[in-house]
Amino acid sequence: MTVSATIDPALPALTTIFNPAELSALFSRPVHADRLRHKQGVSAVARLRARDPRDGPPTGSGSGATPEAAPRWLATYAPHHAPKLDKTLARAARQGHHLEVVELPGRHTLVAGPISLDMKLHDTLHAFNGYNARALEPGAVLNYNPHRRVVFRIETAAGPVVCKAGPTNPAETAFLAELTARGVPVLQRMSPPDMPHTSTLRYYPWFGQGDLHQAAGRRDHTAAGSAHSAGAALALLHAQPAHLAPKRRSDPLDKLRSLSKRKLHLTPTNQTRLGRVQAALARRLSEGDRAVLVHGDFSADQVLVDSPGVLLADFDRCTVAPPAMDLGSFVAVDLLQARTSSRELRSDFLTGYEEAGGHVNEESLLAWTAVHLLDRLNEPFRSCSPFWQDETEERLEMLAALVS
Repeated sequence: MTVSATIDPALPALTTIFNPAELSALFSRPVHADRLRHKQGVSAVARLRARDPRDGPPTGSGSGATPEAAPRWLATYAPHHAPKLDKTLARAARQGHHLEVVELPGRHTLVAGPISLDMKLHDTLHAFNGYNARALEPGAVLNYNPHRRVVFRIETAAGPVVCKAGPTNPAETAFLAELTARGVPVLQRMSPPDMPHTSTLRYYPWFGQGDLHQAAGRRDHTAAGSAHSAGAALALLHAQPAHLAPKRRSDPLDKLRSLSKRKLHLTPTNQTRLGRVQAALARRLSEGDRAVLVHGDFSADQVLVDSPGVLLADFDRCTVAPPAMDLGSFVAVDLLQARTSSRELRSDFLTGYEEAGGHVNEESLLAWTAVHLLDRLNEPFRSCSPFWQDETEERLEMLAALVS
């Protein structure tokens, strides 16, 4: 693939980041990059994984299998910005960490390192020095978004808990406690006494057998019932007083304006098509709808499953907005995940929502599903897919069909 170099001539190493075979050859093991954070003309930072997650679980992934190696960050900088890595290189030398440095032609470099040396997270993770050296070892990391957040399982005296390291809202604890008191099934924060505590660390109890998307993917026969329960739980959340929201009311058109300003890597023809889609959505969202307390980023992977119960998690974007903001988010992600999931969840989810007293406005649901597809239009690029252009075009076709 050569198209990445034309996207950003200042970062020719993007070509390698988008090529799993070439990347694997350079690092002498099977690897794949995703979660790309690209700053035009300056830098590209991604998550480096030990295998391509789209290949499915490795053979023998049951009991006794070797856990997947912990993800690492992968970075490249334009030569005039390369000094940004100097502090990280010096820190690695002081702390005895191993950084992988691959020199490329033209003074370009690829550098990979452990999560503990993430440029934006290392101060937060430094709090674990002397507490638990096993925190980020293979098998413990549940999710990692370079320069933003890492989620990992950690053992405490009372048993396993989940730690999220990254930006946090100090009002979250009281908010989740209030929702629980009102009967909304949410994952509460906790404060384990034998762990470090800072403003950028959050702890939650270990719950269930994974999330709803995982349950559907592994052909769990309870997934349909869990999707129904998730819909009912969301209806209960939407019925709560809007003043509980930790963030101000969200203007639907503000969301659309922010998406319109993004510099998506589209051809001029597709940019024109996208402009027409955005104009049509602006007309639909301007019609208005009642506003309620919403999750703000709702999808099957925000629903933790422990059959027959569920808990809603990750309320970082909770706000006040039309209920279809959550419903459309769930449906959009379900549509996009149809290729990797053994079943679709949206029908059972919407049925559970309505049976629990929620009202589904079909026009609003359609519009918000399109908004969330637009929000995810750049995902193939951020996933470093070698076929990102074709995959982006497919998503644009799906988006255009919804608003036609």
